[in-house]
Amino acid sequence: MMSDNRARRYSYDKIAQLYDRARPRYPAGLFDDIIAYAGLTAAARILEIGCGTGQATLPLAQRGYAIDCIELGAELAKAAQVNLAPFPKAQVLQADFDRVALAPARYDLVLSATAFHWLDPATRFDRVHRLLKAGGALALCWHRPVVTDTSRAFVDASQRVYRAVAPELTRRCRKPPSPDAAATEYARLIPASGLFDQLAIRKHYQASKYSAAAYIELLDTFSDHRALAPDKRRQLFEAIENLIQATFSGEVIRETVALLYMARPQQP
Repeated sequence: MMSDNRARRYSYDKIAQLYDRARPRYPAGLFDDIIAYAGLTAAARILEIGCGTGQATLPLAQRGYAIDCIELGAELAKAAQVNLAPFPKAQVLQADFDRVALAPARYDLVLSATAFHWLDPATRFDRVHRLLKAGGALALCWHRPVVTDTSRAFVDASQRVYRAVAPELTRRCRKPPSPDAAATEYARLIPASGLFDQLAIRKHYQASKYSAAAYIELLDTFSDHRALAPDKRRQLFEAIENLIQATFSGEVIRETVALLYMARPQQP
């Protein structure tokens, strides 16, 4: 049997089209940050780990870079191949990064967008380090929920729904911090690997408007929500949709920080 963590990784593959439609994109400025930090030239080669449907790949492919993408899920990989079809320098391999054999010292940049946390913590930094050229760069990014007065009323109200309907999710779905206080756990994990230094962190604030239906679609792409029993998940989604319709006129703002970590491999 698959471990719970591995099963949750595979769960995204069942909803590839929903994932592609519902998940937020990263801001253009984040890719500007990566290119500037890594000093990428037109001839640079990039490895992306866990490309999903290619949401973070596309902005780099549009800029002409050669990109090798590794994606665990077969359906996600197919969706990425379709999305990246106009860009022949972007190739998608359906494989498990924790196990696949790749040529060492091949890449100028290794990127992972909302996927690095799924990799084996015992080997992930070492594998990336071996794949990077001397002078290459690692870039890791995630969307992290945050709250200001713009979204505070909805966040507080939805927290009450979670406590009433699915209290087991309240650890992960607790009230988000302010944008300045967004968690930066990889600021510790990257240097602690002993393999990377010159750490740089960038935060890009985003406020996105969602209809009730679109917000429920987004929730339905979160692995912890999908792990709920179907009846409980349906009850939770109905309660949140009713909340948005009845109290927030059918529309809410979700605030996030696109959190980016960049580092360079230590040289012997």
